[in-house]
Amino acid sequence: MKKIAAAIVGLTAALTMTACGSVESADNAESTGSEGASESQAVSAEKWEAPEGLSGELDYYSANPQGLTDALVEAFEERTDVKVNVFADTTGKITAKLKAEEANPQADVVYLASWKAAAKQAEAGALEAYKPANIENSNPKWNAQDDTFHGRDGSALTLVANTDVIDEAPTDWEDLADPKYKDMVIMPDPRESGTAADLLAAMVAEWGEDKTWELFDKLFDNGMIVEGANGPALDKVTSGSKGIVLGGVDYSAYSKKDKGEALEISLPLSGTTVSPRPVMIMKTSDNKEAAQAFVDFMFSEEAQQISASKYMIPANPEVEPKESPKLDEITQISDDWEAISAESKNVREQFAERYL
Repeated sequence: MKKIAAAIVGLTAALTMTACGSVESADNAESTGSEGASESQAVSAEKWEAPEGLSGELDYYSANPQGLTDALVEAFEERTDVKVNVFADTTGKITAKLKAEEANPQADVVYLASWKAAAKQAEAGALEAYKPANIENSNPKWNAQDDTFHGRDGSALTLVANTDVIDEAPTDWEDLADPKYKDMVIMPDPRESGTAADLLAAMVAEWGEDKTWELFDKLFDNGMIVEGANGPALDKVTSGSKGIVLGGVDYSAYSKKDKGEALEISLPLSGTTVSPRPVMIMKTSDNKEAAQAFVDFMFSEEAQQISASKYMIPANPEVEPKESPKLDEITQISDDWEAISAESKNVREQFAERYL
């Protein structure tokens, strides 16, 4: 019945849903493209074994890069008789869609790019508590205490410099206040980019407001601009109209560099954020057996390897990232996601009031 209701009340949204497709998220910048599906078959990890008897359909809402979404869906569909219908968009548009569908819920599994957005769903009572298989092999700090959502991979925020534009790449946030970088720096808008808001919130939570705003006062005095989400900000640097992204998502920059772009990617010496990307099962799912199996699959070694192949940082510390250092090798400003989430809204508002 929910499929019929969806066709009646959500024609526009339904037109954007595909069986195995995905669009780029404004929270995520670069898509890795259609080569992702074939890469899923080349993963060296032991293949995940699906439980018997899975059938029907899943509606899967994903705010992740196209190649990653497609590879995970293809691998899961190969092992089961479950058809996965994908709605792919930004975290903000997905949460708006969930809100609009409250009277006729559609989503079974949701995979977001924001811890705070997942926490809001949990606080609203919308999520099914579930402990995925193999979760004990994942970073415990990326798991909600009540098991309503779990971060299955993550992305680090970096300094991304165009080496055709910049002679010497920066190594820390403070470097960007140097006059040699005047008018060359861009950062994603925290009102559009959840990861940019997370970075600001982590700085305020750990460093305090005075130190954080003093840093950004210097950066804006040096001509830094704010524009769009992660993708548009990185595009400005890739094109050479700007020289450096403050807070560029690592996987998108690594993907562009591997395709030949003149980029240097640095993890700031004083620390950064590694944003976990949470997956969750909706309490209203009408195919919970398949939904639970899909989430189990996402934490399998095979699926973690798929994430690594897409330049993500896997939740499983035993799985090597493709380009980034392993999670425990990255200096983080804070990894207390409850504290970061609590700061996030106020930080967005303060930032906009001060600078935008």
